[in-house]
Amino acid sequence: MKKKLLLFFLSALLVTGLAACGSSGSGSGPDREAADPVSEAAQISSETELQPAEDPRDTKHTIAVLVYNYSDDEVAAFRTYLQEYIAPEFNVEFIYSDSILSAEEEMAFIENAADAGAEGIMSFNTYDLKAETDLCAEKGIYYMLASGTVSNEQFAAAEDNPYFLGVVGPGSFIEYKAGSDMANYFMTEKTGNEYFILSGGAPLGNEMHLLRTEGILDTLKNAYGVEFDRTTEELAKTETPLHVDAGDLHVCICPGYIDFDEYYEQARTEYEEDQYQTVLSVLPISRLADALKGSRLGVVDCYSETNRLLFANGQLEYLVGKYSSIIGPSFAAMYNALTGYAEDFRIAGKAFHLTQGFWTSDSDEDFDEKYVLARSITINAYDITDLQRVIKAFNPEAKMAELKTLTEAYTFKDAIERRFR
Repeated sequence: MKKKLLLFFLSALLVTGLAACGSSGSGSGPDREAADPVSEAAQISSETELQPAEDPRDTKHTIAVLVYNYSDDEVAAFRTYLQEYIAPEFNVEFIYSDSILSAEEEMAFIENAADAGAEGIMSFNTYDLKAETDLCAEKGIYYMLASGTVSNEQFAAAEDNPYFLGVVGPGSFIEYKAGSDMANYFMTEKTGNEYFILSGGAPLGNEMHLLRTEGILDTLKNAYGVEFDRTTEELAKTETPLHVDAGDLHVCICPGYIDFDEYYEQARTEYEEDQYQTVLSVLPISRLADALKGSRLGVVDCYSETNRLLFANGQLEYLVGKYSSIIGPSFAAMYNALTGYAEDFRIAGKAFHLTQGFWTSDSDEDFDEKYVLARSITINAYDITDLQRVIKAFNPEAKMAELKTLTEAYTFKDAIERRFR
């Protein structure tokens, strides 16, 4: 009964709660005057906000946001959360990069952001973590990987830099497992022995995409009991489309960010040559969706409207994804630094490395159940009161342990307990 009531409530919010997040642009926030059940719930929640004697929101802060693809659905979801929900509540301005596809572009953006008055960088991709954090130290601004994965070697090279706050994200094991679990799902469903694998930025320095692709390839070769003629890491890093046959297993690995014309045309042409039965993608697949009709799709992406429609029409069968407010604790960590508490949120004097994984759906019913908390602006998996409790300027008792606990309580069950307990 409790679950049915929850599902009823979430379904009712599909209209009211999502109306505020129809735009992913940089415009002003939703109309706070509108009266509806969701707004009333948000108003009740706001009454419990922590109110310090001197409101830190009287001081405006500027944060630069570095993204690998400005038009990506996940990036758009994060942008909506930051600009329409976080910005007006905390008096913060967010400066977004264009699509960053090289180390040189990344360093140039940090330079320009610092010159424009940014006090910190929230990054969603990294090419050379040590170089980026060293530059931030030189400029006197903070840096953190707000949702992503870096190798242990990259992290260790930067962890002593006081301007490097830390990394929040799945980490190597969960990234690898995301690809592995997706491949295993389609193996279990017996969708055939031909797989078209979109490896995204795996050969372009994107550690997340590399690990996911390796997870797919390892799981497939183990399930078929075969060996490839190269390591799965070498295959995942291919810079051009690559066909691999081993026993009864046939795969095509196609790299590149398909939102860009060059990679899109390459992927579409390659797919159409063989019309693969199963398509597994480690990045958003929406631009290719029409070309892939007839195949069974699995993707590592996010809980977006695009993927909701793909589930509804039966094309998408499996999603491993993040949700818009998952970056809330990362913002809290950055805000702590900007308000003078960076040292209070280090671990033994070093940058932190906190874990956040994914939500997973293998049916449209499960996707819809999670969609509201994934996309709503007014009722979030991580809301204002959650964040204020781990921000020292609002809660003087806030400590690293509380930030870690909140950050790692990322599951759908955790979110339900926070919002509806």
